[in-house]
Amino acid sequence: MTPKRSGQVLPSAPKRKKAVMCLMEKIRVLDKLRSGMSCSAVGREFNVNESTIRYIKKKEKEIRRSVREAAPESAKVTSIVREEAMEKMEKRLNLWIHEMTTDKKGVVDSIVVRLKAKEIYGHVTQGQKYVKPFSASAGWLARFKRRYGVNNVKLAGEANSADQDAAEGFKKYLLNVIQEKGYVEEQVFNADETGLFYKDVGKRTYITRMACKAPGFKSFQDYATLLLCTNAKGDFKCKPLMVYRAQNPPALTGKSVNHMPVHWRWNKKAWMTSDWFHNCFIPEVECYLQGRNLAFKVLLILDNAPVHCCEELKNAHPNVEVLFMPPNTTSLIQPLDQGIIKAFKAHYTRELYSKAFEALKSNTETTMLDYWKSVTLRNVIDYVGTAWDSIKQATINSCWKNVWPDCVQDFEGFEDVTETIKDSVKNIMHIAHQITGEGFDDMKEEDVEEILTEKAVEPTNEDLDEMAKQGTGVGNDEDGDESQPKTSRIDPLTVTKISEWNSALERIFSDMEECDPMLDRSLKFKRLTSTAFAPYAKMLKNLRQKAKQTRLTQLFEPVWEGELPTPSTSHERQTPEVELPNVDMLPSSSSAK
Repeated sequence: MTPKRSGQVLPSAPKRKKAVMCLMEKIRVLDKLRSGMSCSAVGREFNVNESTIRYIKKKEKEIRRSVREAAPESAKVTSIVREEAMEKMEKRLNLWIHEMTTDKKGVVDSIVVRLKAKEIYGHVTQGQKYVKPFSASAGWLARFKRRYGVNNVKLAGEANSADQDAAEGFKKYLLNVIQEKGYVEEQVFNADETGLFYKDVGKRTYITRMACKAPGFKSFQDYATLLLCTNAKGDFKCKPLMVYRAQNPPALTGKSVNHMPVHWRWNKKAWMTSDWFHNCFIPEVECYLQGRNLAFKVLLILDNAPVHCCEELKNAHPNVEVLFMPPNTTSLIQPLDQGIIKAFKAHYTRELYSKAFEALKSNTETTMLDYWKSVTLRNVIDYVGTAWDSIKQATINSCWKNVWPDCVQDFEGFEDVTETIKDSVKNIMHIAHQITGEGFDDMKEEDVEEILTEKAVEPTNEDLDEMAKQGTGVGNDEDGDESQPKTSRIDPLTVTKISEWNSALERIFSDMEECDPMLDRSLKFKRLTSTAFAPYAKMLKNLRQKAKQTRLTQLFEPVWEGELPTPSTSHERQTPEVELPNVDMLPSSSSAK
């Protein structure tokens, strides 16, 4: 009789963990196969069975279509090929959430997101014979948030109010950091982004009503995003970063983007990378601190908005320490949110209205609608620079009182920032009443306040289609340096062009001296204008000197025995001589006094 088997269970070998490849890894597998590698070789490289590689090759068309329709965030975590309609819907929904939350640094309710998802799904499946039902369930929303890394969608009923306790905790922590590391007011900075509807003249005005009715009107086209930065002392403001959707707008054709009142970028991911930090912030601040004979050590305070890439900036520079404020505290303690951004927008709106009034006054045939249509990005950049320069040191310094009270100084004759904004609002109303027209002649304070309020623009389904097609906003994994400015061909200034300006100024000077009864006024204008024109005069002088230099071909002309070399007369006939004006005839500041 055979002995009974023992009831002891023998230890089995550990199960091999199943390798799950995401769609991006499958794309790399397909690329390897296209390059000529065999399935077995690719399987060894990716440590998977050859049968898996062959199955991926069989599904190449579906895999590439799914990756093409989906955003890169989803393709990095999704392992299965999903339906085309679902990929399109989720990609557009992700763009919509980004547009609605980035600039306002807010959140959207989960119920709103689910309703929007069903609306977009109906849009992308429009015209299809068979449409698979989609209920936008809570389980789908959880998976969508995980696929796209969405953190700014709150559940229904969650609080969205400012966190007073977190703000007080950060305030104490900040003061400890400043004291321990010896930062002074000049070395502590705050940066924040804001959306600018740069042609917004008020909802109640007839301009806005007529524009909305125009065919093809898209509100986000008159929209740009700005990143503003300043220090606690208030005596230094970084050049604003301006981010626009179009890479080469017609208004900037032939203009050097490196010589503008703003740092120009065209991709909305421009500061999600370290572009602004390294190429704009660091050089400007370092130069400023050197001019003040202060050590180059900086404390930069940012909010926790996703555009700031917290992990990327924490150790981005050895001389710069970056602190991130807790969520839902910016309205309480962030200096730029305490009135600086609103004051900037008030100055910008006043500049927009003032230029409109000047245009209407100089030409009675011009209407407000004509002026509104004529405003280009070149004008907007000018207005932005003027508005940012108009922010006073006292205004900036006073807005740090909620987070660093000890740095606030007493400026003689300075009113509270709230009163300063109220004065600007009244000034805008006064200009609007002079413009006249529906919505202008009866403009109220709440109308102006609505213009200055931080708000997001909700893109339509057609807008989302266009953004998804062009790869605008989030989801471009191969950006590279696309956000960097690409300068178009710039025609250099010529002797003829500068000479025309010089002659025109001379005519203006002569006419003013003859007609203006107040000689000191005309001479002062002449002196100031001559000083401002000095760089062009210097350029003209250099061009004249280059024109007089001996041509290289003349050095190789044959020298006949007994005769001196003379310039070729035939060459002179072919190249007409340009009469260059005398730069010295431009009045100097000393002679005009």
